[in-house]
Amino acid sequence: MTGSLALHRGSLYVGSEEKTARVRVFDLDGRERNPGFSFRDARAGRSAAAGVAVDDDRRVWVADTPCSRVRCFSIFGKEETGLGLALDAPLATPPFDDARGRITVPVDVVVRGDSEEATIVVASGGERRHAVQVFDLARGYVYSPAPDGRPHGTFRGVRGIALSGRFLYVADATGGRVHVYRDGGFHFSFTLRTAGGAPFEPVAVAPFEDGRMVIACAGAASALLLVDPSGVLERVLAEDGEHDGGVAHPGDVVCEGAGGAGARVAVIDRDAERVQIFTREGRCYGAFAARA
Repeated sequence: MTGSLALHRGSLYVGSEEKTARVRVFDLDGRERNPGFSFRDARAGRSAAAGVAVDDDRRVWVADTPCSRVRCFSIFGKEETGLGLALDAPLATPPFDDARGRITVPVDVVVRGDSEEATIVVASGGERRHAVQVFDLARGYVYSPAPDGRPHGTFRGVRGIALSGRFLYVADATGGRVHVYRDGGFHFSFTLRTAGGAPFEPVAVAPFEDGRMVIACAGAASALLLVDPSGVLERVLAEDGEHDGGVAHPGDVVCEGAGGAGARVAVIDRDAERVQIFTREGRCYGAFAARA
């Protein structure tokens, strides 16, 4: 259980799950703005909020991994639309399908636009060519970015994606790389390494408007890292640790602001139990419980 975050117009949407998936809404000081909603798929007996995104109409898109579906809810929890396996389809569909346009085991989602015109990017887990797919709300499947720009390459284990301006970011945890795409084409990729030389496992990436990125890393060495627009490490914001100010197996990260001194970073960790707020310099403002 990793938890997920989305930041939209000053509201922090926090996704968590046990058997029942739940989305709650807070401000960045940890005050609950909306109790949100919960859901559980009757076929699977469980659901997950592995990824959360919010469109310009405040509809909440949730990557429900067990059901191979990206669900779209109103802020009040009414399910309105979605992508992937139909709600009335049996779950006997093969759990690993790498066909373009097919969504299986989604682990993250990002969205840009509104109910009239929207771009939805979906990440699926596992080693596959079409781990990241771009959809248009009206036209359906559009394209799949190529891993490292190689048309026949494969992602090894995508965990997180992000959109900012012309750029799409992909955190491939198993591959130990962050991939950056510009205007749909491959731009560059990079690997971050621990002091001992082992690659970090990036599970989420949050870009600032100035091009800097905050990378949440899990695995044997949890960390929160700030990198420059070319992927070079600038600062370790938080090291591995259960205490406030450390990070323990983070699941997602989001950023607020253009990247200046007043920018804030939210990270969910400790099996989706805790949300912490950091400055760009790595000072921890505080923490609050992600689950009731």
